[in-house]
Amino acid sequence: MSQKVIITVAPTGSIPDRKDNPNIPYTAREVAAETVRAYEAGASVVHLHARDPQTGKPSSDIEVFRSYLDEIRAACPIVTQITTGGGATTLGLSVEDRLRPVLELLPDSASLNAGSMNFGRVLFPNTPDTIELYARRMKEAGVMPEFEAYDLSMINNVEYWVRRQGLLDPPYQFSFVMGVIGGIPATPKNLLAMREALDPTYRWQAIGIGRHQFTMGAMGALLGGGLRVGFEDNVYLSKGVLAKSNAELVEKAVRIVRELGLEVATLEEAREMLPLLNRG
Repeated sequence: MSQKVIITVAPTGSIPDRKDNPNIPYTAREVAAETVRAYEAGASVVHLHARDPQTGKPSSDIEVFRSYLDEIRAACPIVTQITTGGGATTLGLSVEDRLRPVLELLPDSASLNAGSMNFGRVLFPNTPDTIELYARRMKEAGVMPEFEAYDLSMINNVEYWVRRQGLLDPPYQFSFVMGVIGGIPATPKNLLAMREALDPTYRWQAIGIGRHQFTMGAMGALLGGGLRVGFEDNVYLSKGVLAKSNAELVEKAVRIVRELGLEVATLEEAREMLPLLNRG
């Protein structure tokens, strides 16, 4: 049986806007429509940031997240995931404010950034206290953390601050975010090093930023992981060609996975493969 590959879509993000690609969704209806098309194209998970529906700027309004989740849940059964990191670099949110939408809205999953770093020119603070708090609270809420690792050291952070302290039972889900200025460069050698540093029982996906989206995604699939595509990380379908939708990016990812002799996981398969906490 062929290996199954989970595809995640990140349809809006917090950095690219309509000056970069006029097709980036801002409103709840737009985000939901993009999510449904991406789901129908082969994505099993959606990763969400909040945007002001009028200006498209990053938002800290929990009602924006609520509107996204309400529209998406009414339209399709995709696995839902919201960020706990977007407001830290762009809005200066407190640790508790970043976590509040997770605890109130109870998505299937939420990102848990596994260490502090320079995110471009901005400090992205994720101290051990924050990592421990988020792991504990997410477990209590039944929300699966997705540990976002921007460098090798962050894998060890999770082992030391979460697993060794018994805050969350393994296996875990990781994202290897590659190509952010301040994080690990997006190269095949670096992705292999990240994968080899990870406990083999864990699930993971590759996230390549910009032009690295499909090269890192393809290598991630070959190495046994999943991949993430979407306007959050990349707005181009190919060099110089803007994507018309997130679904176009998902369709390309599906083609790549199949050309590699692998199979795209269905939603039901993805739910079985992921270490979700809300199965009951």
